[in-house]
Amino acid sequence: MATMILRIKVAAVNRAEVVKIIQPIIGATEALQACSLCRLYCETDDDDALLLLQEWQSQEDLDKFIRSHEFKRVLAAMDLASKPPEFSVNAVSPESGMELVEKLRLGPKAP
Repeated sequence: MATMILRIKVAAVNRAEVVKIIQPIIGATEALQACSLCRLYCETDDDDALLLLQEWQSQEDLDKFIRSHEFKRVLAAMDLASKPPEFSVNAVSPESGMELVEKLRLGPKAP
């Protein structure tokens, strides 16, 4: 699994435009079988910050999205940022959620 996290700081005057640019790709991207999650969030302690979070089945799927026409919308939104955007891609362990918490807290299960 791979995640993409994009944090964009935008001036209030550009906020609606950035949301308008990104909003159309959210449903379309999440409808793809390879995409488990695509969300746009606003930070509660910083009105100028927006966070785009995507979760993909594999790094290859994320790479394909980054090369896609839809990603041009993300790039257009990044162009409206008031500060350099923070962009990261992360590989995620196949163990996640409560399974990972249990493994780390309780140790491996006995056979």
